[in-house]
Amino acid sequence: MTEDTIKLALNYFSTDYNCAQSVMKSILVSKGLDFDEIFHLSAGFGGGVGLQGHICGAVSGAVASLGVINGKKYDDPKEHKEATYKAAEKLMHLFKDRNGSIICDDLTGIAIADKAAHDKAVKDGTFRKVCPGYVKDAVRIVLELTQE
Repeated sequence: MTEDTIKLALNYFSTDYNCAQSVMKSILVSKGLDFDEIFHLSAGFGGGVGLQGHICGAVSGAVASLGVINGKKYDDPKEHKEATYKAAEKLMHLFKDRNGSIICDDLTGIAIADKAAHDKAVKDGTFRKVCPGYVKDAVRIVLELTQE
């Protein structure tokens, strides 16, 4: 299941979907929790949230996925929130351990909010070169954390 989900995420990412969209959609498809608005919901997380270079979109999409997954496990809002906080914390620590950061600017080496730098990175394929590894890691970590 993990490799198929990663392959699906990379397929989405190779088209017009950003890292957050690709991670969230592939994870929720694999968990049988797919819904039409996933791509819409996660669109703004790309590029470190609104192309600002902050938290990596792959991480944001993974955190959002954990919220949906935990929503099926916990009816009580407080329990759901606590479980999701705990899982998100683990996710971020594991991702940072594997990649050195959870910050998009650090991971890509690009000042994403700088339009000229962003446009240059798009043109020269920087994101297509470096981001698939982050997409893979985010998917893999969520699937590890949510094994049943």
